Amino acid sequence: MHVMRKHDTKEGTHFRSAERVFCLNGKWYFQTRELDHGPFTSRGVAAAELERYINEMDFFSDVKTTIEPLPKPTSPDWQLADFDDQ
Repeated sequence: MHVMRKHDTKEGTHFRSAERVFCLNGKWYFQTRELDHGPFTSRGVAAAELERYINEMDFFSDVKTTIEPLPKPTSPDWQLADFDDQ
């Protein structure tokens, strides 16, 4: 199945698992593209954490696209500090 996040810029084939919550050695985890999260004490807790994770990613994705960049300084007195030269 071809799936893209709403803010992905590259096309690609990503496979979405129908079940992202899984049990391994009696501990519960959820899986994202980036990594596995857990362990959690129960399937319900892992599912709730997955939902929280998705909501946070959506929120921060929206915040990142709505923040305007800071204007560049117009005064010649402003310059970037280069701490490596000291």
